Amino acid sequence: MSLDIAILGENGTLKTLVSIGADDHYRLMQLVNSRGGLLARLKDYYADAEFEPSEMERLAVEVEDLISQSQNDDSLSSFLKAILGLTALAKSVQKPLIAIAD
Repeated sequence: MSLDIAILGENGTLKTLVSIGADDHYRLMQLVNSRGGLLARLKDYYADAEFEPSEMERLAVEVEDLISQSQNDDSLSSFLKAILGLTALAKSVQKPLIAIAD
C-alpha cells in the first residue's frame, strides 16, 4: 500500500504518478510537522488530499526546502525530487496534484 501523488488526465485516469511508502511518509511528516505548510495536508497516510494549480509555486518552495533537509535520506530525497517535477508539470498544465490513498 502506498500514498500516490498524481496528476489526473481529462477522463480521470492517472496521467503521472509518484508513490510514497509508509516508512518514507513517516519521515516526511517528521520534517513537515515541525514547520506546517501545504504538505501538512498529507499527514493522514490513509486519506486523500488535493493541491490546486494556484498553490504549485508555494508547494515547490516547501519541497525544495525539504530536499535540502533530507539529503542524507536517499529514498525521501528521491521522492521529494519527483514531487518537485510534478509541481512544475501541474503548474504548466494547470491541473491539481491529487494525493490518493489506496
